[in-house]
Amino acid sequence: MIEKIIEWSVNNRFMVVLATLFIIAAGIFAMLKTPLDAIPDLSDVQVIVYTEYPGQAPQVVEDQITYPLTTAMLSVPFAKVVRGYSFFGYSFVYLIFEDGTDLYWARSRVMEYLNFVSARLPQGVTPSLGPDATGVGWAFEYVLKDTTGKTDLQELRSIQDWFLRYELTAVPGVSEVASIGGFVKQYQVEVDPNKLLSYNIPIQKIKNAIKRSNSDVGGKLIEMGETEFMVRGLGYIKSVEDIKNIAVSFDEKGTPILLKDIANVHIGPELRRGILEWNGEGEAAGGVVIMRYGENALEVIKKVKEKLKDLQKGLPEGVEILTGYDRSALIERAVETLKTKLTEEMIVVAAICILFLLHFRSAFVAIFTLPVGILMSFLIMYPMGINANIMSLGGIAIAIGVMVDASIVLVENAHKHLERDRGKKTHTQIIIDASKEVGPALFFSLLIITVSFLPVFSLGEQSGRLFRPLAYTKTTAMAASSILAITIIPVLMTFFVLENPIDPTLSKKKKLSLWVAAIAGPPFAVIFAGIAGVNLPDLSLVVAIGISIFLYFCLCSQKIISEKRNPVARVLIKLYLPIIKIVLKWKKMTILIALVAIGITWYPITHVGSEFMPPLNEGDLLYMPTTLPGISITKAKELLQQTDKIIQRFPEVKTTMGKIGRAETSTDPAPLSMIETVIVLRPQVEYETIEKIRFFSDWPGWVKKPLTWIWPEKFHGKILHEWRKKKNELFFSNWPSFLKTPLSWVMPEERYITIKELTDDLNQAVRFPGLTNAWTMPIKTRIDMLSTGIKTPVGIKIMGPDLETLAQIGETIEATLRNHPGTLSAFSERVTGGNYLDFIINRENIARYGLLVQDVQDIIKTAIGGMNVTYTIEGLERYPVNLRYNREFRDNIDMIKRVMVPTPAGEQVPLTHLADISIHKGPAGIKSENSKRTAWVYVDIKDVDVGTYVKGAKKLIDEKITLPAGYSIIWSGQYEYMEKARKTLNVIIPATLLVIFILLYIHFSNIIEVIIVMVSLPFALLGGIWLIYLLDYNLSVAVGVGFIALAGLATETGIVMLVYLDEVFTRKKSLKEMNSSTDLHESIIEGAVERVRPLIMTVATTLIGLLPVMYGSGAGSQIMKRIAAPMVGGLISSTIMTLIIIPVIYNLWKTWEIKPKQI
Repeated sequence: MIEKIIEWSVNNRFMVVLATLFIIAAGIFAMLKTPLDAIPDLSDVQVIVYTEYPGQAPQVVEDQITYPLTTAMLSVPFAKVVRGYSFFGYSFVYLIFEDGTDLYWARSRVMEYLNFVSARLPQGVTPSLGPDATGVGWAFEYVLKDTTGKTDLQELRSIQDWFLRYELTAVPGVSEVASIGGFVKQYQVEVDPNKLLSYNIPIQKIKNAIKRSNSDVGGKLIEMGETEFMVRGLGYIKSVEDIKNIAVSFDEKGTPILLKDIANVHIGPELRRGILEWNGEGEAAGGVVIMRYGENALEVIKKVKEKLKDLQKGLPEGVEILTGYDRSALIERAVETLKTKLTEEMIVVAAICILFLLHFRSAFVAIFTLPVGILMSFLIMYPMGINANIMSLGGIAIAIGVMVDASIVLVENAHKHLERDRGKKTHTQIIIDASKEVGPALFFSLLIITVSFLPVFSLGEQSGRLFRPLAYTKTTAMAASSILAITIIPVLMTFFVLENPIDPTLSKKKKLSLWVAAIAGPPFAVIFAGIAGVNLPDLSLVVAIGISIFLYFCLCSQKIISEKRNPVARVLIKLYLPIIKIVLKWKKMTILIALVAIGITWYPITHVGSEFMPPLNEGDLLYMPTTLPGISITKAKELLQQTDKIIQRFPEVKTTMGKIGRAETSTDPAPLSMIETVIVLRPQVEYETIEKIRFFSDWPGWVKKPLTWIWPEKFHGKILHEWRKKKNELFFSNWPSFLKTPLSWVMPEERYITIKELTDDLNQAVRFPGLTNAWTMPIKTRIDMLSTGIKTPVGIKIMGPDLETLAQIGETIEATLRNHPGTLSAFSERVTGGNYLDFIINRENIARYGLLVQDVQDIIKTAIGGMNVTYTIEGLERYPVNLRYNREFRDNIDMIKRVMVPTPAGEQVPLTHLADISIHKGPAGIKSENSKRTAWVYVDIKDVDVGTYVKGAKKLIDEKITLPAGYSIIWSGQYEYMEKARKTLNVIIPATLLVIFILLYIHFSNIIEVIIVMVSLPFALLGGIWLIYLLDYNLSVAVGVGFIALAGLATETGIVMLVYLDEVFTRKKSLKEMNSSTDLHESIIEGAVERVRPLIMTVATTLIGLLPVMYGSGAGSQIMKRIAAPMVGGLISSTIMTLIIIPVIYNLWKTWEIKPKQI
């Protein structure tokens, strides 16, 4: 069938070329429309149930809100984890769903269950769904800064809440805008309990008076003078004076008692559970733009920036909007890194093809597969909704070298046939015969590479979401190249793989016209269009000149050099021939050495660590220390500013945006003890930009662009900022300067510090008692916290019923691991570390006065804690009115004991007569997972891989700690992902081998040849493992994916070698020239040695094509290096196997076939 497709394609060239042009056009459209992102969306499908229960302690919230909700949500379909958080005044329930669950289907199911459970909740408490977003959607953060000192924090917060927030929420793709920092304006009514007592006014009466004095009403309609009027009664509170003049009661003489007579009324800040700090300069107000789940991050951020630019005009004088965090910078850096690497790979592959073939047009045919194959990948990515990110582009990057393999072999085989059959057959027939000879085998080899990568699709959860885009693009790129190899490539060979492209029978005039049209046509077309006023891209003239150069080479006569005269082939044959002769002479010794090499590989296997994923350098840092619970808001503000000020001193740091506590969003369950500081880093070097006016500065862009490459209009001046440098101790460091200087140009003696070294320095600088440091990256941490709740590489979840016991176990684990090798920090949450002022109501005493528990609790909530009794409506703005005692009457226990409680008889009784008041320790926050209470231990590690650390730590914990009945330990964080991925890989890697085996058997229909090819796989693993070990990489999912890709590549090289060996063996056998071991020996040398050029070419294009990835250092390069490393190392060892071991095994096998003839 493959042979018929090849022949049909050549005979219907116009149709094939036309179809290819349509595909190219569609691919360009898809590429331009494909959205960009840094990494795939790794967040789980999550639905948040958020419930406010103002003023209530965590234990109350847990008992009355969180526990009923979590138990009900356990039965929601496809919910795999139900995680509950109970904090002061609010409850969060996070439902994490199975992969593939539609978000909005999940939200509708949760709503159904909320309707069912709402009857179990306290009266007046209404749970609500959080935004259709996750913490991973925190794509943009900003700060409002006043440069004049005229706008205070309360006014900045009002600007954020009532001006910026709703405007930004309306931006397409934005799910929510969360406010953080500053002060929420509050009307505070602080009553004097002595005056209340003297006037005999209960505090409940004041509460009712304020409520009844704040409303607008409608009085339907009246008609006067044939005109209809709508009736309104206007009574909203507008100012402090309005509140002061509220009549509460009257005295014996009938004189009204106003609120100002018994209370101090003023404007103050609302109770805060979060603070924002900027650059160590002090408090600020700001916002977090939360992107909707599944949206295009770059496009959303772009629209948000445009909106903020418009809104800036409406801000008060001196108020600026500053960027605190912008994910688009990472997206652009990551995609630019991959684009650069793709370009470098294509240039390297093109250079290899030209170098080996020494024929420009033939090299063009081989290279043609690359751009078209890539465009076909985009053509599939776009309708499937796959973004262009480091993983999807990385799939193309690791496939580039392999994509040209079939084209190379086809072109090289065409050269062989042209050398042999030129003059005997038509040029078209020679190309058809050459393509049909190797086409089927090449198609199957590419198909095997394509299909062998399919098991990556079986990866689940976070690893699946990360690598599935890579698997899609690599698979589609390889599938595209396999289709192109049997369709357009044979067609192009008929046009380009020839020595004289111009028909020699043409007249000189026609030849000249053709040359002029080819060389001068494109530039003149651009110049004419520019003069005519067409709006041309800046690179139009450059592209036109490039097309002219290309056409020049296409029209030039160029001799196809035979393999015997090709200098590259001659060098390769000269090197390879003595080696193949030696190994064929010492066959058993060769196989023994190969087996020993495999055995030695046991050493690096046992000395390589393990991890889930290598670190992704996002270019920014996230500082997430944890303080002890019970910290006051005042101390939290002081601590946050001190840490930010220290961090901001580092020359590598651009901005520092610190947050302690939570933003006003249900995607942020941070307690007041958690700090999150986003550290935006500078580029390694920042230069002053100098602009210079050139003679062409006013020219059109399409003329100016190429000139700016020679005479730039902008260039670097002096260095404005620079990272610190570290000295490299090199072998020539102590040599004389005349020897050292030239070497230092290649290997500099100084380098910029790394991110890891920077975090180490920051960790040493930021040291405070009671503060446990953790340094990580923003996106990575938010993904981890969403999936597992753990912000460090290793987390330990202790499950059990009693919080006190959980706290004790956690602190014991913390102490045990603190000095364990590899521990950077260990912190156990103090789940019972909160401070409580408990009022234990005496039921007998309150009954004596005719009071109920609720009566006493209402006074506790209102007079002591303070209660928002109503909200003012001031245009579009809403502000609370809070009622409580004056501070001096509630700032110590003795004063609190004197709080008066009104009785039904009209008397007022001191609180101390009704309740026992004492201070206790209790939960600062309560966490649960699947309705089981839990305490977490955060462990950050250093200089050790996750797998090795957890193995040792598990053993230590098992030895030192005995768990009570009903308690258990779960190891979480990255380790949890790693274990899940390891179990999956243990299944899919054997599945990959089975798929390869089946496809090989379909192609060869010979079990021996299948076994010969499969034998190459251990040798491929050999090189990959050694390179991983030498580069000090850990085994991870990325490395596993690299090994899966390597399996297909190693199979391909083995197939190509067997095709060449079989071709010579079959030909000589048909000519009756295969009668002895000597004949076999000569046929193997001919098949292997004379075809060493295409074999080395196919390996070189893949191997050298991956080198740009290996030396890359931009965003995303850490992951791509781990994927590429097994492929590079494995290709080297599998090539040795192909060139040496396969001919030996082939010799041993075929010897048995010809033995009967020798007898």
